[in-house]
Amino acid sequence: MSATAAAGATPHPSSFPHLFSNSIIKSRHSISVTRNSINPSSPNTPNLTWTASEIADAVNGRIVKWGPPGTVSTDTRTLQPNQWFFAIAGLNFDAHDFITPELSRNKGCAGVIGNRVCENWDKGFVQFDGNTVSSLTKMASYARNRFHGEVVGVTGSVGKTSTKCMIALALQIQSSRGLVLHVHQSRGNWNSEIGVALSLIGVPAGTGIVVLEMGMSGKGEILELARMARPTIRVILNVGASHFQNFSSLEEIGMAKGEILAEAKPGDVCVLNADDPLVMSLPVPIGVKKVLFGQRVGCDVRLVASESTDGGLGVRVVLQNHQEMVEFVIASPGLHLALNACAAAAVATLLGVSLSEIGNRLSAFSPVHMRSELEVGRNGIKIVNDAYNANPVSTKAAIDLLESIDIDCGGKRIVVLGDMLELGAIELESHKMILKCCCCSAHIDLVGLVGRRFCAAAKNLNLLEDRNIVYALDSEIFAQEIVKRVSYNDVVLVKGSRAMQMEKVVNAIKAMEC
Repeated sequence: MSATAAAGATPHPSSFPHLFSNSIIKSRHSISVTRNSINPSSPNTPNLTWTASEIADAVNGRIVKWGPPGTVSTDTRTLQPNQWFFAIAGLNFDAHDFITPELSRNKGCAGVIGNRVCENWDKGFVQFDGNTVSSLTKMASYARNRFHGEVVGVTGSVGKTSTKCMIALALQIQSSRGLVLHVHQSRGNWNSEIGVALSLIGVPAGTGIVVLEMGMSGKGEILELARMARPTIRVILNVGASHFQNFSSLEEIGMAKGEILAEAKPGDVCVLNADDPLVMSLPVPIGVKKVLFGQRVGCDVRLVASESTDGGLGVRVVLQNHQEMVEFVIASPGLHLALNACAAAAVATLLGVSLSEIGNRLSAFSPVHMRSELEVGRNGIKIVNDAYNANPVSTKAAIDLLESIDIDCGGKRIVVLGDMLELGAIELESHKMILKCCCCSAHIDLVGLVGRRFCAAAKNLNLLEDRNIVYALDSEIFAQEIVKRVSYNDVVLVKGSRAMQMEKVVNAIKAMEC
C-alpha cells in the first residue's frame, strides 16, 4: 500500500506513550500502567473520590457543612452509600425537592451539592450560586484539569456508542508481563452536557485513557462538550440526517459535528472517516495531526473487506494499516459494525496497540443494549432489538442487516419501524424513502409501522390497505397486534426513535408462548 500524504499520515508511535513500556513514558499525556486488570464497567473499579474542599473549589462554592469524601451522583434512585448528590434543577423539576433525611438514612448519602440549602438536611452540604448545570460543568472542567491521560472524544450522526465501546475494548490490553491499561468510558449513551460532565467527574483512580461519546441536537453543543472534555484524540464518524429539524442542510449538520475540531491544540489528533465527503470537508486546525479510516486506498487504517457471516448473525472484517493486515469476526449482526471497528482500530493503533491485538479484542465485542442487539424469545423467534433510536441512515442500515440474516424453514423476515423524530422539513420524504426500501425488498415479508409519521407516509404511498403492512399509532397497541402475525423461525427487526418506546414491541414478542 502506498504511503499516505503527510497531512494524513499516522503519527509515529513515539508521539504517544506506548501502552506497555518498562516505565511510564514522559509526554504531554502520560498513561498509567498497573498490575491489576480493571474492566471499565466493573462495579469494583475504585472511583476517584472528592473531598468537600475539592467540591467547593470545583463549583466555586462554599462548605455549609463538612462531609466525608465520596463520589458524585445526580440520581437519587441509583444513589450509592458515601456518594454526594448533585442537585440539578431543570425546567420541569428541581432535584432539591428530593433532598430529605431519608436520603442519608436509607441511601447513605454523604452530602449534597446544590444552590439552595434544604430544610432538615444535616449531612454534608456544599452550596454554590447560579445555574446547577453550569456548576456541574465547572466541576467536570476541574476534573479534566487534574486528569493527565488521553481523552478520546467520539461524535457522528450514527455509530457513536458502538464505536466508543469498541475503542475502550481495543485499548483494554494486557501484556505478557501482566500490565494493564485502565480505560474509562462514558456509560451507555451519556453524550449530553450532563452525561459528559458526569463521565469526567467519575473517572476512576488510575485511569490512563477516557473515551467519551459526544452528541448534539443543535449548533454549538459539540463545541461546549469539546471545551469541557478537551479531547486529545477527536473522532468524527459520519454526517447524516439526524436532528434535522434544527438545521437547514446536511452541510450545517457537518459543521456542527466539526465543532469538535474547532479548538484542538497542536499535537492533538483528529480521526476522520475518509469515505464521508462532508467529514473530509471540515477544516482541521494547523498543527493537529490527521488520521484517516475507511475503505479508501491510502487510509491509515483501511477497511479492506467486510461481509456477513454465520447466516447474517456475524460480520467478517479485514483491516489493514502500514504494518499489517488482520481478519476477525464480530459475533453480532450488522455490516455497519465493520466501519465502526475500523474507526476504533485507528484510535487504538495511535496509542500503540497492534492491529492483530485489536482484532483479537474486537472479536469479543457484543452490542450495547437495544442497538442491533440479537435476542431470542422463548418461542425461538429471533429479534434484532435496535429500539434505542432511529434516523434515516441508521434505519436503512438496520433494514440491510435484516435482509442479510438467513431464515430457517418457514420463517419470515419482519421489519417493525417506529417514527423517526426530529427530522423537520425532511420528515415525510424520509419516512417515505424508508417505506419504499421495505416494500421494494423481496426479502421482507411483513412490515409493521408505529406512529403518525410512518402512517402518514404509508397513506401518501397508498400502502395502508396492503395486507403485508400492520400499523398503529403507538407501540403498546401495535404490540397487541404484531404478536398475532409472528411465529416460530421468524426474524423480527424492531427499530424506532427513543420516544416511540419500541421496547414494548420487543417485550411482547419475547413473552409469546411457543
